[in-house]
Amino acid sequence: MKTDTKIALIFIVLANIMKKSPVYLLLYLFAFAILSQRAWKSLPKLLLWALIVGFSAEIVGTHLCLPFGCYEYVNLRPQIFGVGLFVPFAWGIFGAIAYLTASYFFRNWSKRLLFAALLMIIIDLSVDPIMTSWKAWVWKRTTAINWFGIPWTNYLGWFIVSLTFFYLYERISKGEVEEELLKLAPSIYLLEMLTFMIYAPESVRSPTEIAFLISLAVILPLYLWRWIK
Repeated sequence: MKTDTKIALIFIVLANIMKKSPVYLLLYLFAFAILSQRAWKSLPKLLLWALIVGFSAEIVGTHLCLPFGCYEYVNLRPQIFGVGLFVPFAWGIFGAIAYLTASYFFRNWSKRLLFAALLMIIIDLSVDPIMTSWKAWVWKRTTAINWFGIPWTNYLGWFIVSLTFFYLYERISKGEVEEELLKLAPSIYLLEMLTFMIYAPESVRSPTEIAFLISLAVILPLYLWRWIK
C-alpha cells in the first residue's frame, strides 16, 4: 500500500475513533484531500455534487416536507437556511464511502449506483435514530410504517437524493479509483457502521445494532463472491 493511502486510512480510522467530536469531519476532509491527489482524483467532484444536491434537498425538505417527510433542525448548529451546517458535508462523507464500496463490488454503472444508494439507506438506519435522540432534528410526524419512529419516506428520500448525485458525478467523471483503495472500501464502510453502533446512546442502541447486522449481511456475501470470483 502506498504511503499516501496509508496516511489517509489513518485519518479515517482516527475520524471513526473521534466520531462524537467535530474533529470527525475535519479528519475525513484531510483523508479525502490526500486521496484526491492520486488514488481517487475525481473525489472532489463527488463531494461537490453530494454537497449541492444534499443541501438543496435538505432546504426543500425542511420547508416542503419532500422528499424525506416533515422535519426540522433543532439542536444541530450552526445552521444555514434552517439546515445544520454539518449535514451537507455528511452527505459527502457517507456518499464517498458508499460509492467507493459499491465500486469495489460492481463494475456495471447502473448496479454500482443502485447499490451505492442502498448502502446510503443502511447508513441512515443508524444515523437518523442517533441524531433524533440528540434532537439534532425532530420529525414533526411519522408514518404507520416507520423505523423506530422515523417515517419510511425518509429512506426513500435518501435513496433518491443519493442516486441523483451519484448519477451526476458519473455523468461528468470517469470515477476511476486505484485498486488498492477499492480493496479497503468494504472495511471502511463496516468500520463506519460499527462505530455508529458503539457510540450510539443506549436509547437507540437497538436500531444501530440491527443496522450493523444488515451491513454485514449485505457486504460479507458480496465480499465472498468477489473473492471466489
